[in-house]
Amino acid sequence: MPIANNIKEVRAHIPAGVTLVCVSKYHPVEAIREAYEAGERHFGESRVQELKTKVNQLPTDIHWHFIGHLQTNKVRDLLKLRPYLIQSVDSEHLLQTINDEAAKLGIVQDILLEVHVAREESKIGFSPDELAALRTQLSNNPYPHVRIMGLMAMATNTDDETEIRRCFTEAANSQKLIANSLPSKTVLSMGMSDDYRLAIECGSTMVRIGSYIFGERSVSPKDGLSATRPVSKTVCQAEDRSIKAVFFDQDGVLYNSMPYHAESWAWAMTKHGLPYTAMECYRNEGRTSTGVIQEYHQRIFGTPASEELIEDIYKDKTAHFNEMTGGFPGIIPDVDKVLQFLRSQGIECWVVTGSGQHNLIDALNDIFNHAFTGIISSFDVTHGKPDPEPYLKAWERSGFKKEECMVVENAPLGVRAAKAAGLYCCAVNTGILPDSELWDEHADQVFHSMAELLHWLKN
Repeated sequence: MPIANNIKEVRAHIPAGVTLVCVSKYHPVEAIREAYEAGERHFGESRVQELKTKVNQLPTDIHWHFIGHLQTNKVRDLLKLRPYLIQSVDSEHLLQTINDEAAKLGIVQDILLEVHVAREESKIGFSPDELAALRTQLSNNPYPHVRIMGLMAMATNTDDETEIRRCFTEAANSQKLIANSLPSKTVLSMGMSDDYRLAIECGSTMVRIGSYIFGERSVSPKDGLSATRPVSKTVCQAEDRSIKAVFFDQDGVLYNSMPYHAESWAWAMTKHGLPYTAMECYRNEGRTSTGVIQEYHQRIFGTPASEELIEDIYKDKTAHFNEMTGGFPGIIPDVDKVLQFLRSQGIECWVVTGSGQHNLIDALNDIFNHAFTGIISSFDVTHGKPDPEPYLKAWERSGFKKEECMVVENAPLGVRAAKAAGLYCCAVNTGILPDSELWDEHADQVFHSMAELLHWLKN
């Protein structure tokens, strides 16, 4: 029973009065059950849907902690699962949303405020100054359906023990700052597998430990929680390489545009007698518009589409897209933080897209604060994805070796293009397709959010 043995070893270093939360996210139900049988009752998850699946399969006396970044549109679904503690409340907006949704359910939800003490822009949470301002509000009980139990913190991602100790000490001081506004028995959640002993020294009353208990996770499963995909030797070698350029797809990676593209394509194609669904749009993502229209016209009518028809369909599709979005669909959550982190490391960021929408392409550098060294669009290539030409052109223009470049994609055909170009490829599944379709195209990694990708990049 390796998990039970790991728990025994970890607990040998955790004093009485400190709660151990076993970070079970992305680990199968069987592993959690083994830890449960070893006596553990506190488990940490970071995705609402995954938590829902596990809640329905595991004992009811488990105390579930939500420890991941929580989007406001997921709050109601999470609260219906009655989590023991939401540890990652990182803004007043999220705090208010939790209070409002808890009021509708007639419950009071226990939470921790996430405090930002790390010297990393990618970390999120309340600053000490924001906590001080919030403290003055709490005396008026503005959140009657939320019980603030304490703080959660993450240290800077570094091997420098002095810096880690500074982070934990600052979090402990912040806890004292608002202690009078909290219950008598407060929680200070800080410390993970590599630094939990130091966190305890600095006053932590709750530690979140995953890899020392369950081992490293090789994938972030989306289709099946028990599914695992072993990390190949190629992947491990790729993680050790020195990356100098990252090539980002546009739609579904930078822009949160795919739901609108899917609906617009389905509407425009069907209008012109070419039955087309949102699922087909996701599966064809990355291809040029002309290529998609020609293939479906040939399939339905057995003849090539005229240039006039292609122009009419694309014009209708673009008009429908702009009508729904006002011309701008918004950005993928946390992608700006990924770009900021890469640029802080001196890594070039490029865009490689099959898009031909001038308004979206032209807006890239303004929206992302001139983050991109170069942009390859459908206007720059003869063959779109899944042909490797777009990524080969980006690689050639970058001037780096292939082993110094990496691709971030969200679509199966985009992954196929990247791998055909001989490049390492991380897929961020922001759409409706199962992970298996990305793995089947030989993605080197599959994530479900930019926050997950950022965590992987930093570690």
